[in-house]
Amino acid sequence: MAKKPPIADAAEDQGLQPAKPKQFHGSALAGADFDDVDLRGARFHDVTLTEAKLDDVDLRGARLHNVSLAEAELDDADLRGARLHNVSLAEAELDDISLGGARLHNATLAGASLDDVSLAGARVDNADAAASRWSDVSLRRARFEASDLREVEIIGCAIDGLTIDGVRIDRLLEEAKDRSKASQAPKATAKEVLPKKPKNGRKP
Repeated sequence: MAKKPPIADAAEDQGLQPAKPKQFHGSALAGADFDDVDLRGARFHDVTLTEAKLDDVDLRGARLHNVSLAEAELDDADLRGARLHNVSLAEAELDDISLGGARLHNATLAGASLDDVSLAGARVDNADAAASRWSDVSLRRARFEASDLREVEIIGCAIDGLTIDGVRIDRLLEEAKDRSKASQAPKATAKEVLPKKPKNGRKP
């Protein structure tokens, strides 16, 4: 009689099968609390997460379409490679968030607070980020197109390679600093510039 395989081995075989990404469609999850949740590759469509709390959530490669995260609190969330389309983060608080390589289209960040957030290599277009606050944010190689950035407050952020509407902002700031230094340099007086007249009409 053949022996049955150990239960542990069967569990390992099952563990090799990738889990299907979670689907959230037309869900009302206002005020929901997601803590230490694996949502890699999840799909959110027509979902309300207003005032929700997301702590230690893995959302790598997730897709969010028509999602409201207004006034939500996101802490230690990983959104690398995620796609956000028609997503509202108005007045939201983002702390220790990774959005590296993410794509944001028609996103609302108006009045949001971003602290220790990585947007390195992210692509943002047609976004409303007016009056938002950015502190210790990595914007290296990020690209913003056709976005509202009025009254944005940026403090202690890395902007190497940041491009806004095709303009390299880091180079623009360097040029502005160089011009400022040049204008502040002491100018030579008229006496220093004009040659001295020779005595008794003799030529020098």
